[in-house]
Amino acid sequence: MQKWIGKRPTMGQKTLFSKYKRLLQDAERVTLSSQENVLKIIEAECDKKSGRELKGVLALTTQSIFFVSKYEQITYEYSQINEIEVRTDGKDKNSWILSLKIGRLKRTFDDIKKNDDSQEFIEILEYMISNQSKEILTTVTHDFDYFLHAEKLIDLQNRNVKITSFLMKRDNLSLMKNGERLLREKHKNAALIAEGFFQEDGQSNGNFIVLDNQVVYLYEFDNKERKSKLLNKWDFKYFSNAVIDRFAIKTVINVTETGESLIINISGKEFVSILNAANIPLKQKKRKWYQKILGFRSGKWWKRVIASLVYLMIFLLIFNTFFDEKNKEANSVKSSDKTSVSKTEQKAEQTENQSKHEDNKQQDNKSKQEEKAKKQAEEARLAEEKRKQAEEKRKQAEEKRKQAEEARLAEEKRKQEEEERLAQEKRKQEKEVQQAEAQEQQTNVYYKNCTAARQAGVAPIHSGEPGYAKHLDRDGDGIACDR
Repeated sequence: MQKWIGKRPTMGQKTLFSKYKRLLQDAERVTLSSQENVLKIIEAECDKKSGRELKGVLALTTQSIFFVSKYEQITYEYSQINEIEVRTDGKDKNSWILSLKIGRLKRTFDDIKKNDDSQEFIEILEYMISNQSKEILTTVTHDFDYFLHAEKLIDLQNRNVKITSFLMKRDNLSLMKNGERLLREKHKNAALIAEGFFQEDGQSNGNFIVLDNQVVYLYEFDNKERKSKLLNKWDFKYFSNAVIDRFAIKTVINVTETGESLIINISGKEFVSILNAANIPLKQKKRKWYQKILGFRSGKWWKRVIASLVYLMIFLLIFNTFFDEKNKEANSVKSSDKTSVSKTEQKAEQTENQSKHEDNKQQDNKSKQEEKAKKQAEEARLAEEKRKQAEEKRKQAEEKRKQAEEARLAEEKRKQEEEERLAQEKRKQEKEVQQAEAQEQQTNVYYKNCTAARQAGVAPIHSGEPGYAKHLDRDGDGIACDR
């Protein structure tokens, strides 16, 4: 999968690979050489006017461009392409038409959806046609475990390596992921790389903490410039007897009483466990029970006020919800009482009217039975029609399948006959070649004199036989070496 769409493909590329997985696997085995790498693939349709369904994959590699579908495969070296043309499809404004001019031949691919992947495809194709010997880095060939930081970009530029626009966009993940990838390159064996900073005299420095070989590094990473700068480093012993203060999403390591502290976001527990494993003594700050509540941990009055208001609002919402349910139950009881009184009053009226409705019910029942019988008859008629339609469709499908099978068998027979004809022609050509070779061998027989002919055991030699020559037939009677 990575060979065709890379480590971090778009959703469209994943869907494309799933759709043509078997086709691409066959192409990898048959078409691609061991030194050939895939640069980009897109979906396209080729030779629509031929009447054949040629929907497939258009692929760019380090050596060529090729199209592969169920029925056909086309490959062109970049050196064969004289000119390319990309234009918007007149019928579908969201699609492109790509035309390749190869000598006098013009090959057209359409139904190319306009998106970032197809835009990168066009960029790669234009570059490879004019720069066949140069290297290009794409979203398929780039390893997203490594960040394209400033130093790497300069190195690629010095080596004249082209980077696609979409790769630069796709490689910029986030400040945290970019910084982690860059620092992972500097510290390949780091035990921990985490977001954090060092606080001293009320000022914060850095934004990444790295633990590597019992040393804590403080880095400042500039995501815009794609650079990192080492600000400070401390041996693990520097944090001996530090006080660990845990918060909801951060951990504060108070190094000294003067206010120097290391703040680590999210990964504080892992930082502490690594120092514990290195036998660095640490102290855990103890808090009263209410100081463990979110909003009361820092001890700042304004945070306590906000937290208290939030908790009060939550309590009121729960309280109101509970009493709304109680009111609904009470209203339901009252409604049921009113309903029971109303039912008592209506009972007498219903008893009075019951006799009046009795006759009407009998008549209604008779009408309903007649209506039910008519409905059942109609349903039976519709069911029979539906069954007949289904049977007709089944017969049509069976006839269509038979016709398709006959057409397939006829095509197979035609192919076999064509193969036999080609084999017969090949045998005929081979026979003619053998006869020509034999005749040529016979024609090339030469005897210097009759003594040589007699030694070869062919004398006398008649005119037209191999080895006959006028210098051997002195009397000119058409028989050489007869004396």
